[in-house]
Amino acid sequence: MRGKGLTMDVIVNAAATLVVEKGYNNFSVRELAQKLGCQAASLYNHIGSFDDVNREVGKLAAKRMNDELEAASMGKESDKALEALAHEYRHFAKNNYQLYQAIMGLPALDQNDSLRVGRESLLVMRKVVHQYKISEEDAVNFSRCLRGALHGFVSYEMAGYYTRKNVPIEGSFRFLIQGHIDWIHRLEQNEMEKMKK
Repeated sequence: MRGKGLTMDVIVNAAATLVVEKGYNNFSVRELAQKLGCQAASLYNHIGSFDDVNREVGKLAAKRMNDELEAASMGKESDKALEALAHEYRHFAKNNYQLYQAIMGLPALDQNDSLRVGRESLLVMRKVVHQYKISEEDAVNFSRCLRGALHGFVSYEMAGYYTRKNVPIEGSFRFLIQGHIDWIHRLEQNEMEKMKK
């Protein structure tokens, strides 16, 4: 290629492939240039810094995850949608763990931009949560807590925890999902009681 045909999309897709192969934030500009068949200097005609590449990889990963969550929950309602979303979140994070790390790394790169990307990546989750009759504040709090719980579960799982043979991990994950389903139904009941007063 020798620098010809380089675009930001081409660079970011090559960087995303390297993230999968070598790990998030674990390759150099030289390696990226080598993958693209060009000189490192050619890359800087398209990017301001390596952080720009990491930021764009994070955005790409967030879009891919959002698309998968959308597909998993499409056509499902309330509890079934929430359950499908939770399973897909875990599936995506486990099977694309290095790209998932790129999503988690976004705030350190650009707080303002990452907030926008974070909101976009939560759109599907918020759509599912809004199927329940709860207040806007409860919807925000629930979405944050659900995402935090899913992230924490996957992070511990990928680090090698949850290995007790007598308590299967799949059962623990179902326990987490059911707990959140029970919780959001209690929030619905609370909201209905408020409306009656």
